Amino acid sequence: MRSMRNAICLMAFGLSAWGGGAVAQERPAKMASEARLDLTPDRATGRLTDGAASIGDIRVERMNWLPADEQDRGYVVHIAATHRGWREFELRFTPAATGTVTLSIKGPWEDSGQFRPYRQEIEWDNLSAEGTTLPAGGFEGADPLTGWGGGAEVIAGTEERPARDGRSYVRVWHDAPLLVDVPVVANQAVTLRGFIRAARPVGFTEMRRLPDNTAAHTAAARYRKGVNFGNHFEVPRGQDWGARYSLEDVSRVRSEGFDHIRLPVGWHSYAGPGPQFAIEPEFFQAVDAYVDAAVREGLGIIINIHHFDDFTSDPSAQRAKFAALWRQIAEHYQGHSELVAFELLNEPKDAATTDVMNGVYAEVLPLIRRTNPNRTVFVGPGLWNRVAELESLRLPDDDERLIVTVHCYDPFEFTHQGASWAGPDQQLYRGVRFPAPPAEPFVPRIRRAVPPSVQDWINAYNTQTGAANPCSPEGLQRVIDAAREWSAYYGRPLHMGEFGAFEAADAESRANYYREFRTRLESADMGWAIWDWRAGFRYWNPETNQPEPGLRDALLAPVE
Repeated sequence: MRSMRNAICLMAFGLSAWGGGAVAQERPAKMASEARLDLTPDRATGRLTDGAASIGDIRVERMNWLPADEQDRGYVVHIAATHRGWREFELRFTPAATGTVTLSIKGPWEDSGQFRPYRQEIEWDNLSAEGTTLPAGGFEGADPLTGWGGGAEVIAGTEERPARDGRSYVRVWHDAPLLVDVPVVANQAVTLRGFIRAARPVGFTEMRRLPDNTAAHTAAARYRKGVNFGNHFEVPRGQDWGARYSLEDVSRVRSEGFDHIRLPVGWHSYAGPGPQFAIEPEFFQAVDAYVDAAVREGLGIIINIHHFDDFTSDPSAQRAKFAALWRQIAEHYQGHSELVAFELLNEPKDAATTDVMNGVYAEVLPLIRRTNPNRTVFVGPGLWNRVAELESLRLPDDDERLIVTVHCYDPFEFTHQGASWAGPDQQLYRGVRFPAPPAEPFVPRIRRAVPPSVQDWINAYNTQTGAANPCSPEGLQRVIDAAREWSAYYGRPLHMGEFGAFEAADAESRANYYREFRTRLESADMGWAIWDWRAGFRYWNPETNQPEPGLRDALLAPVE
């Protein structure tokens, strides 16, 4: 019988070669934002448990693409990476029985179209292990891959791109992994350590690094503590999402102590046919009422395009409409107060990848600058403004009035518990508290089968402490640290445009979460805007005409 390593290796290369041996070379390249490590036990080992990270920004997940009865056997590990330098990682797992585990190091899987992954290359070096025997992970000597199998490329370090230790390292991607079988002993924990770095794609040009005193940095001081007016102007025509806003909300935002409003707007729902795509004057008037009220109160106000799903599904087909909308918005607000800022698109996703949006920004920003040369503009990466996608963001070098926006709802299991639109598993998490571990073990209230990935999360939530717990403040800090590192390197100020917890979470935990997130953002010199003012993640309770319990102090009280 073939070894598991060879079977996996054949599978990987078989998929690459399906339809022709040159397919792998034709895959479009993209900068990786994370490395991937698969841990697959053989039948003798059975399954792996207690998968957790102790060093690095790491997600440890089950292999949810496998049949349900196989998902809880192994792990897939995602490790945040950057091309700017080596990042250390450390993780552990425990085998249920004595046997063998296949380690497969590779790059991430992300569909570039027709179920074909991007070629996102990751460099690995100085791998070591406790609790098992691992071949030399420094990849040195005459035969640097002794004991390993797969399609890795050995790279000689240079002064510009040195090895972590020694003279060489390996480069892999999803369809060309490096694999090894390692022995494990029942109930004996295994700890893996190493260093990873994103490879620079061929033709990569580094984005210009700016100083930390640009016009954008000055403007960022106007957008430090904000709220989103969610479920209002972005709601598609003819729908009602239940939130009832008035101009009185604007003055309440100011009296509470916030300094800006982020105003999500569905301009595309109120635009006529092409090629003009004229925005209805009555809709402009409705938005203007809130913009003008914010300016009168001395509040910054960020106007965006929100929920333009036709664009994110097919950017090329909707590009003309997107540009026409921004041409009109820019013309309409030219000459308005500097408190008014634009945000080009909320949460690019699906086909609106970071690479695609780089081109869109390069096209639309000059159009806006014709009428608003000094306007502050917010732009963000793809995958719902995910922090890890900053690695692929490329901004025009000559535009120094851009603030980069990111979003974070980690841990999703806590922040979206009970949210019906977030999927059926979110009902299983009702009662999760922040921070963890809880005083009493959490047990799902809904009596139905719990998927292996959910049970793993619950086990870690109930038992782990510090950074190993998936519902800990340390998890927020990892995201913020990654964002701050990127910001400091490129000289681009950052803004956390959305974070928050759904109202189904208990009041004390919500207050704890907002306090931890807010204070950590401010320590990193990042402005923020909570989602939202009076909808499902509400700060303001319209029934009591007061903030939700504990949130005023959590978000606005002076930090000691």
